[in-house]
Amino acid sequence: MNRPKAAATTTNKRSWLLLGLCAAIFVPRAYLAVHDRGVIWSDEIFQTLEQGHRVAFGYGLVPWEFKDGARSWLLPGLIAGVMKLLATVGVGGGAGLATGVKLIFAAFAAATFFPMLRIAHALGGRSAALILGLSAAGLPASLIYSSRAMAEVASALPLAWGLSLLWSRRNRPAGRSWRGTIRRPALAGILLGLATVLRYQNGVLLPVAAIVVVVARGWRAAVWVAVGATLVILAGGLLDWATWGKPFQSIVVYLRFNLVENGANQWGVAPKTFFLRAMLATNGPAILILVFGFLAGLRRTWPAAAPALIFLAVHSAIPHKELRFLFPVLPFFLLCAAVGLASFIAKVPYSRVSRAATCGAFALVLLAAFLARARQVTFADIGQEMAPFARGGPTSSLVWGAFDERNRLLNEAGTHSDICGLVAPNMNAYWTGGYTYLHRRVPLLWSAARPDFEAANYALMSPGQTMSDARFRRISQAGAYILYRRDGVCAVPLRGSGGYGRMSPAGVSGT
Repeated sequence: MNRPKAAATTTNKRSWLLLGLCAAIFVPRAYLAVHDRGVIWSDEIFQTLEQGHRVAFGYGLVPWEFKDGARSWLLPGLIAGVMKLLATVGVGGGAGLATGVKLIFAAFAAATFFPMLRIAHALGGRSAALILGLSAAGLPASLIYSSRAMAEVASALPLAWGLSLLWSRRNRPAGRSWRGTIRRPALAGILLGLATVLRYQNGVLLPVAAIVVVVARGWRAAVWVAVGATLVILAGGLLDWATWGKPFQSIVVYLRFNLVENGANQWGVAPKTFFLRAMLATNGPAILILVFGFLAGLRRTWPAAAPALIFLAVHSAIPHKELRFLFPVLPFFLLCAAVGLASFIAKVPYSRVSRAATCGAFALVLLAAFLARARQVTFADIGQEMAPFARGGPTSSLVWGAFDERNRLLNEAGTHSDICGLVAPNMNAYWTGGYTYLHRRVPLLWSAARPDFEAANYALMSPGQTMSDARFRRISQAGAYILYRRDGVCAVPLRGSGGYGRMSPAGVSGT
């Protein structure tokens, strides 16, 4: 009579443990979402936030991808809905809207680990769950991107939940029930299809998932996974038809640009060992402990290890590489490492209490090592070349708060009711928060020409620049950046709507 009650108590304890670990993962990401207004890569602004802002409020800078139709409107459309809702409930200012969206992305990043924690607990008990949760809370390679509005972060959530649905019960017979034969595989397929539409590179994992399903659950389950994924991908094609005028427009243009024209190579080409070097440099020597655990647990964790390794191999073969590309599979790597380390610790000849204490202390040491390393991560560590400070680069080599000063002053300028135009002479808009942070429908100008100063009554000056127009007076400063204001009205910009022109790595061109 007491067994069901004891089982329920055990389940509740496990659920609270996993939720507590998810909260621990969320806290540092939420802190960064609120306090870091910088830009680590322009995609976090111009592929997501700026386009969502443009849909929600009717204005914004347009990158080439949203001129030529190389991106799906799914993620920007969802962000637009969030921004509109935030504005409706009284969230004001560009920084407030951006922070609200970034907090949601931070929550997505934490929720991504919940199914991984469940599997870790099932395979390695509390020890594996603790190692996974505390490692994820501080791993720099995950922490750097988790609070940023990037497709990698958004797509990691359905990817993790989808694959976990296929794997978590792989050793149990599916039976003939609706739940066993159709619902779980179909739902997994829907989630994997969503992960692919959100970020097309995740599509390389669809064949891997199919193979894992065939081995673990049989052909019938694999068919339903394929059906679910296909339906979502078809829906993505219909969305392109409705927004771009052609079905699957974004995937066709994207693949042509990257595979045929090698367009991504203009942002740099890296050797095949790039990801291994960047992971070591970014995370520090403690990452080698996780690599040991990953290898030690392969016999039990191969269904999670296979997608991570294949994803790494495919991206290593592509000339243009960025560390963020690995973000969607980092949870699988951490899961495998945690299970392997927990199984190794379980062999230590201590009492059960001593073993639990050893595991807890070990997980805390890993967390401390990763957090200490995270504070020191530079752009060079993640393998990303940036222009020097004197040529418009960030004022610090650290990845944290890069260009934060620009966005804080853009946000402040937008709070002034008298603003009728803002000029940021010779600043590359690609490394700003754009209209997302300005959040005012006024000309945003980028040259040092006299007509642009006439068309703006606010000016954002970069470090080393001097204000030669005596009409402007300093009103605010953030770091070495200064915001100026002048009295009077704004002239009509000579370039008309050029401030809303096409974005490229070189800046903004006229329409």
